[in-house]
Amino acid sequence: MRLANKVAIVTGGGTGIGAAIARAFAREGAKVAITGRRKEELARVVKEIGQQGGHALALQGSVTNEPDVREAVESTVRTFGRLDILVNNAGNLFYAGPLHETSDQIWDETLDLFLKGTFRFIRATIPLMLKQGGGSILNVSTVAGMKAIPFFQAHAYQAAKAGVNMLTKSVAVEYAKQGIRCNCICPAGVLTAPVQEMLKDPKAKALFEGIHPMGRLGEPEEVAEAAIYFASDESRWTTGSILPVDGGVMAV
Repeated sequence: MRLANKVAIVTGGGTGIGAAIARAFAREGAKVAITGRRKEELARVVKEIGQQGGHALALQGSVTNEPDVREAVESTVRTFGRLDILVNNAGNLFYAGPLHETSDQIWDETLDLFLKGTFRFIRATIPLMLKQGGGSILNVSTVAGMKAIPFFQAHAYQAAKAGVNMLTKSVAVEYAKQGIRCNCICPAGVLTAPVQEMLKDPKAKALFEGIHPMGRLGEPEEVAEAAIYFASDESRWTTGSILPVDGGVMAV
């Protein structure tokens, strides 16, 4: 097992990519704490992991609430004894529309969720990893944080995710000699529940699929496989990496 004896936190672990990562980590031997706002979704994933013989903990809360963040980290350590891996994945729905119609409130809330939420969890986790002599931080971003995409009017979201990409690099450089690695996965279109709902429109489906040179969107499990590499000791000489998992989008 590639993650045997490791303990991980996966934010936004109740659905989509986060749930796929949590299940994959547990399959590879990790004990996994998953955070999210919806208690029922978290309980479902924890139950699934338990049925497969894994160990998981549900931690309800929001990455936008500092006490929730601190409690999630502390509860994980109380339950499992340590923390080796942090996956910053939380955040799903976002506002899309013309920039000149984007309010200050939308802008601030989007950056608070996608960028500052990532910062909060990294800040809470690093002291533990320093005491342990190392750890792996993995941020889930998007190719939309690496390039502008025609017809994709999500300016605040893209700015926040571009910030996550640079935060990845700055954290990687600052803590490299202390054994803390920080890397980033940038998916393109992935078949999560909200995306599948949008794809019910044939025109939207054709547009989304057409952006991807491979002609299809990704599965959450395909992103999770890349996450295993970054969380495991196989990537022990890899830090500051920004990896597109994108069906070829960044090759265009």
